[in-house]
Amino acid sequence: MNKNKILIVDDELNIRDTITELLVCQNYDVKAACNGQEALSLLEYWTPDLIVCDIMMPVMDGSALHEIIKESPSLSAIPFVFLTAKSENNLMRKCLLQGADDFLSKPFKINELISIIETKIARFEKIKNAHHNLYSGKKNTFQHEINTPLHGILGFTNLLIKDEGKFEKKLIHEFYESIKISGERLDRTLQNIILYQNLKDNSLEFNDTSSAEILKIFLKAKAKLSRIYENQETRISFEVDKATIGMSEKYLHFILFELLDNALKFSSSSKMILVSGERFNDEYYELVIRDFGIGFSEDELKKIGASQQFNREKREQQGLGLGLFLSKMIIKQTKGVFTIVSKVNEGTCIKLFLPLIILKEGGNASQLESC
Repeated sequence: MNKNKILIVDDELNIRDTITELLVCQNYDVKAACNGQEALSLLEYWTPDLIVCDIMMPVMDGSALHEIIKESPSLSAIPFVFLTAKSENNLMRKCLLQGADDFLSKPFKINELISIIETKIARFEKIKNAHHNLYSGKKNTFQHEINTPLHGILGFTNLLIKDEGKFEKKLIHEFYESIKISGERLDRTLQNIILYQNLKDNSLEFNDTSSAEILKIFLKAKAKLSRIYENQETRISFEVDKATIGMSEKYLHFILFELLDNALKFSSSSKMILVSGERFNDEYYELVIRDFGIGFSEDELKKIGASQQFNREKREQQGLGLGLFLSKMIIKQTKGVFTIVSKVNEGTCIKLFLPLIILKEGGNASQLESC
């Protein structure tokens, strides 16, 4: 029977040797490294079933190592457990939000470490056996976007269950906020997957009589984003005229939220997002969203599709990349027009031509057909 493999990364020789000796006695195959860089050298030819890693180390610390591993298709699924000092609460919180599986505070009891290792490896084996395709190939986006917020939720929940009495009230509140943020991110990912599947199955309903007031929905989407991007409320400058659009409030909110979120996400916090909206003609309302961020190349624009992300190793992205694709498809289904112009390092301009609803005499609404 093959032994489970564990990588220990810690700059303290005594800790490395002690953990290694104890785990070897537990019938694990163990290798050790003194920093993140040495660990990466090991990982080039040896793949463990779990990594136990200190946070504070010279040359390359644990956070940097974790960042590299979680972006590697062949390594990102490996459970990652941090060793932390009592004074490292902020680092620990950051690591859990970024997708670490668990943490253990120094000093710790060996039975605590063994318990965590057994639990994480058992769960990892079940997932591998049931969904092996998620751990092979060049893309692991789906797995990453599910695991990262899930680990945040489970990690902070475990902290509160085990050690709530040890934390200050302010820190506990931060943990609750982090759980909420992770939960909302996971919910958004799952809802987008469901929406995409329904779109593929032609099961989405587009009612010709649906309508939505665009300024109202825009302000609702902007308010939701302001809770996600703290202290950045003033980045979105807008002049949006009132008009009734031939689309459901649900779909219009989805489009505005996704496109504004992309504009904020892919531009510097010092850059403004400009939004303008007005009647284009008797049939269409023109909405323009412009950012001054990283932009897309011509080749990237041609490849925009479901679950498509670009240069992920250089751009901090969250989400499966479905938002832009789904927005285009919904607009097309509702007889609107979607255009995008972009240039690398200069920004992106998205123009939407949305079908208008006009009021007939007597107050009845009618959607004008596009040409």
